[in-house]
Amino acid sequence: MHTEKDDLVKAVARGDIKAFNQLFEEFYAPLFYYAYNLVQDKEEAKDIVLTALYKGWERRAQFLQYQHIKSFLYLVVRNAGLNFIKKEQHTANRIQDFLLTEELQTTDNDHLATEAEVLKKVFKAIDGLPKKCREVFRLTYLENKSVQEIATLLQISPSNVSAQRHRALSLLRLALTETPLALFYLYIHIIGK
Repeated sequence: MHTEKDDLVKAVARGDIKAFNQLFEEFYAPLFYYAYNLVQDKEEAKDIVLTALYKGWERRAQFLQYQHIKSFLYLVVRNAGLNFIKKEQHTANRIQDFLLTEELQTTDNDHLATEAEVLKKVFKAIDGLPKKCREVFRLTYLENKSVQEIATLLQISPSNVSAQRHRALSLLRLALTETPLALFYLYIHIIGK
């Protein structure tokens, strides 16, 4: 089935920078969070994603459908993330855990597509949080800051940090009620790390 996104990919294949910028905007955040979840290093995750997007641009003529470029980008990010982890001696256990998890899941493009959609829903819900809740959530769960560090950074009381964190979790639970897989992902891969 031909989609509007396939037309966008074809425009990119013809070298349309504006179309590529649209794809860049769409893929950057979910790819970043996927990479960050793998490598646990913000700067490395950014580098991995930018490199993947650059490779996508370099090979743009090969992609005829949206699903093709999407699968390619997630595969490049996954491989780059695993290569980074392999170089880090102290994270050898993380590789083993990740590979065991990967063995249990299907390795076809449907898995990558499903994971991409789930990530998109999770981070859309996070972005939809009220500003203070969103800041507290990100500092707590994505940057692993303590309550005291967050209170100092945001110039609020520690009890306010706890209240904002509790509110963020409640709002996310509500926002993701209709998509249990996204809610599961949020709790297992982001909150439960």
